[in-house]
Amino acid sequence: MNRRLNWLTCALASAGLLCGCNSAPKDAGYSDVQQLVSDRTGLVVQWNGHTIDDEAVTVAVAKLLSAKLTAEQAAQIALLNNHHLQATFEDLGIAQSDLVQAGLLKNPVFDLGVRFPDRGPAGTYLDIAVTEDFLDVALLPARKKFAAAEFEEAKAKVSDEVLSLVAETRADFYTYQAAEQMLELRKTAAQAAAASLEAATKLHNVGNLTDLAFANERAQDVRAKIELSDGEAATAEARERVTDHMGLSAAQAQWTAAALPEIPLTEIPDHDLESLALRERQDLAAARQNVAAQAQALGMTADFRFFSETNLGPEFEHETDGQWRIGPTLSMPLPLFDQGQAKISRAQAVLRQSEQRCVALAVDVQSQVRSARAKFFSAREKVLLYRDEVLPIERDVFHQTELQYNGMYLGVFQLLQAKQEEIDANRENIEALRDYWTARAELEQAVGGRLLLTSAPTTQPEKQ
Repeated sequence: MNRRLNWLTCALASAGLLCGCNSAPKDAGYSDVQQLVSDRTGLVVQWNGHTIDDEAVTVAVAKLLSAKLTAEQAAQIALLNNHHLQATFEDLGIAQSDLVQAGLLKNPVFDLGVRFPDRGPAGTYLDIAVTEDFLDVALLPARKKFAAAEFEEAKAKVSDEVLSLVAETRADFYTYQAAEQMLELRKTAAQAAAASLEAATKLHNVGNLTDLAFANERAQDVRAKIELSDGEAATAEARERVTDHMGLSAAQAQWTAAALPEIPLTEIPDHDLESLALRERQDLAAARQNVAAQAQALGMTADFRFFSETNLGPEFEHETDGQWRIGPTLSMPLPLFDQGQAKISRAQAVLRQSEQRCVALAVDVQSQVRSARAKFFSAREKVLLYRDEVLPIERDVFHQTELQYNGMYLGVFQLLQAKQEEIDANRENIEALRDYWTARAELEQAVGGRLLLTSAPTTQPEKQ
């Protein structure tokens, strides 16, 4: 974590955001999500509670935007300022409300019947009853367990949304950084093509350049302009994706980005990533909680399948002669036609479905990790090849061409062509760096959190 993020952490901690004291209207499991995100990403997350803490977030975002952003800082702004994420946090409040509701009994039912006789004795007949759903009382413990499992599922889903936003913001930010740097190279290439065309025009006008060679120079100049236009469009599109992730308004959209970083000397581990993902992935944790919730639902359905409602309570009758009669009243359905077979069958099917989806997701997770792992280490190898071999060779080729040009052994077109090839190599190197960092973000997303650096691998890891 760099100094700006350290400053942000301290500032938000002083405002009470990291401890979760005032950061949400109700905790609703938010502190658990907050701690998990901090552990997995090293970043701070904030649930807008319309409190004084929101002012601290506004100041923190403005502070980060005042200098050139890194991918980590862009992800931090997204966690503080993305309104889609703020809407997702409300799922915690909804799940907590459902959990509280599951622990409440239904209100008792008050029945009143009043009848007036048409002959003596002339007293009014009253029939009063207060009943409570007995089945609702019996189901209370099971219903609370079911709601608790759903609440844990909601926390896992929200955590997964947060981690996904971090990974997507990082990946898109790396894409923008690369697009911005490649745009500068395309501008240089366009300038070189324009210079080459200018020289070709002069030579062609005096008859020292064939029509074919002149046409080729014109074509290269047009292609360079087209590539520059494409680069401008790609850069603008990549920038808007990052701006959207960060939740910035039009007034905040004039942010700047630091250069795409070089690959680190140390590297993330290349083993046990699949088992780590099975432990850490929050979408898989949510799927497991869903299985637990459906198992609870099946148990409730099986235990109380014969009776949908059983009302029990006292009943009071006031006869026309003024006498009161008091006694218990019970109402319950008779399971003659519906004995709950269909309900049990449905609950069993839903449970089996959730189990199969959980298993399928676990298989998908392992496959995603293997694919992302292979892509990541391949991308690293490509960066090393460009850094250690391709770029030095292209620089040497241009240097030797320049020497030949100065000695009048080569013409200006050969010199410009060598420069163009060097520019192309630098552009491909930037693309390789971009692919490395986006592959890294995808691998961390596949595993379910930040991966710490170890030692750099000396060889490509074996395929599994």
